[in-house]
This record gives sequence, structure tokens and C-alpha cells, in this order.
Amino acid sequence: MISKNVLNKALEKIKQSKKNADLIANNNLQSALKNNEFNEIYKLEKQAQIETARCEVYGLNNSFNLDEIAKQKSEILKKLNIDESTLLPKYSCKKCDDTGYVNGKMCSCLKKLINEELYKQSGLNHKLNSFNKDDCKIFDDTKTMQQIYKTMQKWCNSPTSNYLNIILTGKTGVGKTHLMECMADDLIKNENIVFWTSAFNLNQLLLKYHTTFDETKLEYISNLLDADYLFIDDLGTEPILKNVTIEGLYNIIAERVENNKKTIISTNLNPEDIQNTYGERIFSRLLNKANSLCINIENKDLRLIKK
Repeated sequence: MISKNVLNKALEKIKQSKKNADLIANNNLQSALKNNEFNEIYKLEKQAQIETARCEVYGLNNSFNLDEIAKQKSEILKKLNIDESTLLPKYSCKKCDDTGYVNGKMCSCLKKLINEELYKQSGLNHKLNSFNKDDCKIFDDTKTMQQIYKTMQKWCNSPTSNYLNIILTGKTGVGKTHLMECMADDLIKNENIVFWTSAFNLNQLLLKYHTTFDETKLEYISNLLDADYLFIDDLGTEPILKNVTIEGLYNIIAERVENNKKTIISTNLNPEDIQNTYGERIFSRLLNKANSLCINIENKDLRLIKK
């Protein structure tokens, strides 16, 4: 389950939207009911609906003609110059009628609001880059980067892919984070729940989890475990905290693999450095060829080029 705090904030927005739609519709209805003719036909329609339902249950003949009553009601509203649709709530989401769920599953509108809340926690202070707007000409090896971008976009649109872990390696400034942002943007557009964190912030969440001893501790790692896609930027730049960093990272990666959830990591470390820094267990989880894809990006430092 995504963090209760995040989920509750998203649901509260949907609840407020539904409340507003219901209130507007009810106000419009109350205004229309001040007209005696409409008031009478409205009461008659309600009575007819109840009687029709009763007759259907007990197999009785129904003396009411709902279609005729509805027609009369429409004619009265037309005379009053009232649009009948204004008497019904206009929910912002037609899929779930502003409940957040469709057939017991999260609606796309709820996922969108959850992603907005998660984005606020990401530390990113700009709009994500996009595959649609990306221009690989900024890279010195344009052809290679075009192929990498094409491969990653295809992966983002292949939820059944065997690759659970994508590891982007390369020196600082070669475009790893830029590519990850394009991937995150694409995944969010495809109605996935995405959590983005820097390695440093991940470390802080793991430390808070490690040092909390009440029922709130799971709040610190629930997004790391339960997001459809977890992005970890700049792995290897965080301090290694005893009994926290390596153990916590292993547990996150292991549980995500176990639950078939996908993780995307950028790092300045090469595979050997990853093994030396985090140990064999994390190395084998992250770089298992059966379910992981490691891509090394070799470009000139884009930040120096832009200067």
C-alpha cells in the first residue's frame, strides 16, 4: 500500500471534488423544485421509480409509465429554461464518478493525484523531461543515444518485460538523469504510480525507518516498496550508514523483485564499484542478467558543453 499520508491526500481531493459536484447539482435541484409544476412531476417520478422496482421484485403489474413521466418532466424543465443535466452532479472523472475506484481498483484519476503527491516528495523542482520533446542531438554520440532512448521507451510501454531492474551507469553529466526523467514521464502518462528519490533522500528514509519504533515506521518505506516503478537517482553518492544503507537497500530491492515491481537506478559507479560498495547480495540482485538490464552511457559532460 502506498503511504497512507499520500493516499489520504489524494483521496481527500477526490472527495472534495465529488462533494462540490453534488452540492452544485443539489442547489440547482432545490431551485427548480420551487416551481410547483416541476415539484409535482418530480415527486411523481420518485414514486413511480419506487413502485416500478417493487413490481419487478414481486412480479406485479406496474401502473406507472416512467418514460411518459420523464417526457413530461423534460417538457416542464424546457418551459422553465432549465438544462436537465444541471440537476445531476458533473463529476470531474466519468470513469469512477469521483470515488477514486473502478471495480475495486484504483482509477486513473486517483493514480494521477498520487503521482502529484509523490512528485512533491521527489525533490525535483521542474517539469519532467519527455520522450516526445527529447532531442538526442544534444549528445555527442547521437546515434547510440537514439537507440538507448528507443529501447527505454519500448521498455516503459512493455509492462510484461522480464527486466525488473534498469541500471544506468556513466560519469557525471552524461545524461542519465535526463533519460530517467523521460522514462518517469512516460510511465506516469501510462497510469503507473511512480516514486522518484535521490540516493541521499533514500538513505534518509531508510534511517528514519531504522530509528522509528512505532506503527508509523512503515510510512517511511511504503512508497519505496509499493510504487509500480521506483527511480533512484545517483546511487553511490550517499554516505554508507552502518546497519542502514546496505541492509535497507537490499531489503527494498529484494522485496520489489519478489513482488515483480520495477526499479530504475542511475549511478556513477561501474558494476565492479557497485559490488565493492554494496556487496555481493545487492550486486547479484541489481545485475542479475535474467531480470536486469545495465546500460553504460558514454558522453561528454553535457553540463560543460552547455556552458
